[in-house]
Amino acid sequence: MFRVFFLCLVVFSGVIMTSAQSNPETLQLLDKAYKSLYENPDNAFQILQNIDENKESELIRQRVQIILSRAYNFKGDYAKSIDQSIKNLNDKRKDNNSLYADYAFAQQYQSLRLYKQSIRISQNLVDKAAKIRSLRYPENLLAYIYQLNASNLMVQKRWKEAEENLKQSQSQLKNTDEDFIISIENQIYQTFIHISQNQIDKAEDLVKDIQQKLEKTPQYVFLTAFNLDNSGRINFLKKDYIQSTENLNQALELIEDKPYNALRYRIYDDLSKNYLAMKNEELYQKYYSIYKEQTDKLDQNKKEAIRNLIRLNDQYENKRIEDSDKDFSRTIWLVSLVCLIVVITISIISINEKRRTKSIQKRIDFYTKQQEYIRKIEESKTVIEPKTEKPDSDISKKPLVISKEKEADILARLEEFEKSENFLNRDMSLAVLAGQLDTNTKYLSEIINKYKEKNYNNYINELRINYIAYLLKTDPAYLNYKVSYLAQKAGFSSHSTFTTVFKSVTGISPNTYIQQLTQNK
Repeated sequence: MFRVFFLCLVVFSGVIMTSAQSNPETLQLLDKAYKSLYENPDNAFQILQNIDENKESELIRQRVQIILSRAYNFKGDYAKSIDQSIKNLNDKRKDNNSLYADYAFAQQYQSLRLYKQSIRISQNLVDKAAKIRSLRYPENLLAYIYQLNASNLMVQKRWKEAEENLKQSQSQLKNTDEDFIISIENQIYQTFIHISQNQIDKAEDLVKDIQQKLEKTPQYVFLTAFNLDNSGRINFLKKDYIQSTENLNQALELIEDKPYNALRYRIYDDLSKNYLAMKNEELYQKYYSIYKEQTDKLDQNKKEAIRNLIRLNDQYENKRIEDSDKDFSRTIWLVSLVCLIVVITISIISINEKRRTKSIQKRIDFYTKQQEYIRKIEESKTVIEPKTEKPDSDISKKPLVISKEKEADILARLEEFEKSENFLNRDMSLAVLAGQLDTNTKYLSEIINKYKEKNYNNYINELRINYIAYLLKTDPAYLNYKVSYLAQKAGFSSHSTFTTVFKSVTGISPNTYIQQLTQNK
């Protein structure tokens, strides 16, 4: 949930581009619209209606588009955000404007969880910092770029590099209202880093510092509510569930009549976890049901956004082939192809293979491999999936001809994937994983069958089951969670699918496994 939601903050950060010759009245309207995003994003739409884009410069039009894009992101409407963020980029483009285009693409890739594509572009922009300073963009454009790159590095758990990028972002700021907001966002990111590294005291001190600053600007209700949600998370980790729920309810009250849907759903999720820990079944079911229903709608909206991104990205790619060097054009084309694969109907292969191995033997095998799994985690602090299954019938087919160098490269990338927790993403299809590993589905399927000795579905499912089994065995708190929550945590779409796969891997049901662990405590 951390990786999924901290995206909702980064998409609120945007490029503020103005020309020295711009109408002062227009600049005042843009500044007012920008600040209104943190007060009530609906107001931004009304303010921007007073600007006649046809009479303004290209940079002013771009700023209008990105503020509108961010307003839609606040509301959780990613499809419209894509349209506003990237539309018209190919019309009368100049060399300067390609920096905006790159930033816009990197930002939207991240909002759609295409992290590898996003960081490739954001890191390239960071490398162009000197060029950006020489152009007419304001200094805080670099602050936004460093902030975006820091958030991408956080997804990859590269904490030190992320902190360095946040420092670089902070160094670009001056004493303006807009820069104050960027500074608060940087501190919120730093809070995430402290929480992720279990530095609770540092996180708590930073949350208090943010709260004191925001008390002087109570109109920025989004930032205040977000900070309260972080405070609730910190108290949850301290097992002070009563204080945590108080923080979260305060946050909900602040945005009660505001369209901050993505933040609201995050708070619902955090509240459900608190009530689950407090064993309040009624309130847990209430907030978890709301969270589940609304996030399913958000997922559908993201799929529509990906389709829009592909359409716009195809246009962008055609122009990039003409204007940019060939190496970069191939990269963007590959990204377009990956996005196209993502939106193709994801086929779910039925896991109905008849298992001829006796149940008791399967349990013994599983527990033996779990010990090995835990040993590897303790040695390398990673999650590595043990091999357990025989390959499916696809192995009997004539294998593809793949070079040894390509095989080694894909295997190395698979190992890094297994060390992450990306396999918990329930949208992690063969096509999505192939895109993240910079290969195609045929090669990836062949490598998994050949070296992992199983098909793709079994490979991903076993990673998920072993991960959940490890949490159940090493963290007593998970023994109190419902199976439906464990299914969601593991990335399964339903309770029944999770139970079926869990039993197929371990030989016993999740409830039986939990009972055995509880008895052994």
